[in-house]
Amino acid sequence: MSETYYVIKEISISRTGAVNLREAYRLMKEWASQRKYHFIEKEYKDSEAADGKSVLIRWDLKKKVDDYTRVIIDVVIRGNNLKEVTIKKKKLVHGDVSVYLESYVEKDYEENWEKNPVSKFIREIFDKIVVSQHFDHVHKELRSETYALYDEIKRYFKALQ
Repeated sequence: MSETYYVIKEISISRTGAVNLREAYRLMKEWASQRKYHFIEKEYKDSEAADGKSVLIRWDLKKKVDDYTRVIIDVVIRGNNLKEVTIKKKKLVHGDVSVYLESYVEKDYEENWEKNPVSKFIREIFDKIVVSQHFDHVHKELRSETYALYDEIKRYFKALQ
């Protein structure tokens, strides 16, 4: 089984007001593409209620670092009390929108070193002695990229005000 090391457990940003969800979706997908992340939509749920529509979207942004390591940014978008509005001939939704980000590193994600206890032991020694600086660099880079995405979303929400 691959080992998971959380770099950022959870950070979030929220906005109450009008949001173009299509534009936000495009912005985040473009951000991921520019940084060579593989974009996977894991879940999309929407439901109607008396006080408006609710939306739940879950994405995985995955990037292979090498044959042994990959980094993942989980993105969750929640929208509550959403009502369609038209502003400057654009269809938007008005309500509460929150974006949650979580990032982690997966080692041995293809489970090549899990076949027997000896290879698992060798992998643990390899991780601790040989490539520990490499993993420190991977963690720092992932932290930086997660906050870069956070800042991109924050700028987008701020521009809407």
